[in-house]
Amino acid sequence: MTIAVALKRMDSGQTRPRPTQLMSKTQRYRVADRFSSDELAQLVARYQAGEMSTTLARECGIAKSTFLRLLAEYGVDARPRGLTPAKEKEILRLRQQGMIIRDIAKRVGCSYDTARIFIKSHGSDSSSPESLEAV
Repeated sequence: MTIAVALKRMDSGQTRPRPTQLMSKTQRYRVADRFSSDELAQLVARYQAGEMSTTLARECGIAKSTFLRLLAEYGVDARPRGLTPAKEKEILRLRQQGMIIRDIAKRVGCSYDTARIFIKSHGSDSSSPESLEAV
């Protein structure tokens, strides 16, 4: 049917009756069903070995939150978020050496903003050694 015919029918008030067939409801597609038990075991092992959840989720074609929920369903504890005390010390040490925030973030394994906010919150926004010794 062309657009002109459809518009003409709409202007005249004619409507088509809807089909009386009941459409079957689609079954919810579980994320866990997308992966075999071997694939899940491999993902769990890679996550526990330290790979980032965002990277693994992207590989699987699912959201990070979905990936973390899938891990939780299989009894895997999520790693703690944020900086560990060791990473905090490393950030301050590297900043004291004059390294730029982008390089610090790459070396420590956090985002640029995480490193920047941490440095700023510790009053060491400059790279001068005097400002970092107080920390």
